[in-house]
Amino acid sequence: MDLSSVSIGLIAIVLPAIALGSLIKGITGLGLPLVAVPAIASFTSVEEAVVLMIIPIFGSNLWLVTTHRRFRNMLREHVPFLIAGFFGGIGGTFLLVAIEDRWLKLLLAAWLALYLVQYFLGDLLRFLFRARGAASAVIGLTAGTVQGATGISSHIVAPFFHGRGLRPDAYAFLIASAFLSFSAAQLIAAAERELFTSERLVLGLGALVPTLLFTQLGVRLAPRVPSGVFQALLLTLFVLMEIKLIADIV
Repeated sequence: MDLSSVSIGLIAIVLPAIALGSLIKGITGLGLPLVAVPAIASFTSVEEAVVLMIIPIFGSNLWLVTTHRRFRNMLREHVPFLIAGFFGGIGGTFLLVAIEDRWLKLLLAAWLALYLVQYFLGDLLRFLFRARGAASAVIGLTAGTVQGATGISSHIVAPFFHGRGLRPDAYAFLIASAFLSFSAAQLIAAAERELFTSERLVLGLGALVPTLLFTQLGVRLAPRVPSGVFQALLLTLFVLMEIKLIADIV
């Protein structure tokens, strides 16, 4: 990869995407990879996009978990999900260059469609989206694997925690904790596979700065966002995710 040419692209295209995604993430707990990974992949490979965003994603989630650490006691009931997701993140990173994107996107689209159907038709599948114990571990493993392979697992993680009716800051803490677990696994696996070239490392560290700045801005704006607006924003993101997934598959 030519560092100079990608740097120009980063400033012109990727930097605004990272800023927008980080701002949304600071408010809702998700949004950074949803915006940034496709933007980067538009002028490079999926593998390149995923690896470049590992460090910024890890940093933004660590920032959110630290900011909302008063909710750390909530993690106890989600330990199976988080541990399984960590190992899934390692496995998914090894699959990054071996699995076809289409099948992963099909899985994401099916899961998100199920959630939207059950949400708008009266919480019909609440047993699935409020799973605990072994069932939650299976979902965590799936989410971590998808995160490692595509850089994006919001389609699974966000609906899973959204179905529990949490207050906005508690919700942001839980999904950031999940993403932190996944991205930590990605860091380990990417280092093991030597996916971090010097250029990727420089760009990833450089992208960390605007990521943290705009994530913190989103955190400060979050208390000013009414609960109803927060829920509407999340559902809008879910619908847009589904439309984009279907478009990619077709």
